[in-house]
Amino acid sequence: MCGAVRYEADFAETFNACFCKMCQRWASGMFMGAHTANFKITKGEGDLSVFKSSDWAQRGFCAKCGSNLYYHAPEFGDPSVALGSLDDTDDVRMAIQFYVDQQPQGLEIANETKKLTGAETEKLFTEA
Repeated sequence: MCGAVRYEADFAETFNACFCKMCQRWASGMFMGAHTANFKITKGEGDLSVFKSSDWAQRGFCAKCGSNLYYHAPEFGDPSVALGSLDDTDDVRMAIQFYVDQQPQGLEIANETKKLTGAETEKLFTEA
């Protein structure tokens, strides 16, 4: 939001949404992230705060304004950057919804995507 932290990365033109309780607390609803390759902080490394949110993942955010920047499970490569941190999202489309069984009542995504429950999501990531 404030521009103190900047990054470069290659990413697919898809993003995923996660409704797990941790993402709901972090993003105040759902986290929408685009998986990256070649992720590199280009500005403001000293303003980047990283929080180890679980045994397998960490979350990065700007220490100045608090903007969510990424979710990173190192076992799976580079981080998934917050959709809102991208400069251009015109051609980006949603691919998967994770933890749909934890989705808040009344919050529905209109797009047709692959939908995984918490058990299906955990199976996908533990068998990868």
